[in-house]
Amino acid sequence: MYKFDDKRKKRERLMKKIILIATMLAAMLISGCGDKVSVGYLNGEKVMDAPQIKAIRDEGDAKLQEAQTAAAADLTAKPEATDEEKQNMQMEAQRKLRGIQQAYASQLKQKLDSALADIVKAKEIDVVLDSSEENPMVFEGGIDLTEEVLQKLQ
Repeated sequence: MYKFDDKRKKRERLMKKIILIATMLAAMLISGCGDKVSVGYLNGEKVMDAPQIKAIRDEGDAKLQEAQTAAAADLTAKPEATDEEKQNMQMEAQRKLRGIQQAYASQLKQKLDSALADIVKAKEIDVVLDSSEENPMVFEGGIDLTEEVLQKLQ
């Protein structure tokens, strides 16, 4: 993934878990608590190494590196800039980097959603969770969708 600090990664993982749990609870409520809820899972770490996903990640990392290099060059090229001007330049560079990160994160989500859509529909899955080794959301049961998703992302 992109190079974020550890606190941000932990915060993002926590938010993903909260969203996934909320989604699962919503699916249970919508389908009725007495009905069986079909849970699928995939190993997000493996999926992030799929060729199509890796290509998007690599392109995003290259664009981020390019933008960081350009921002550093802009700061270096203007040694006479006031502290306020330098701060504005840094804020603009950060805004641009966030935009790049969001654009590529959106592409990753679209690619993964597209790969999952047919599988989820065919298997009548209500909820898909991440079962990555680092922070597993599924401890027992469920249907492993990892290999099917990897095949679609080749």
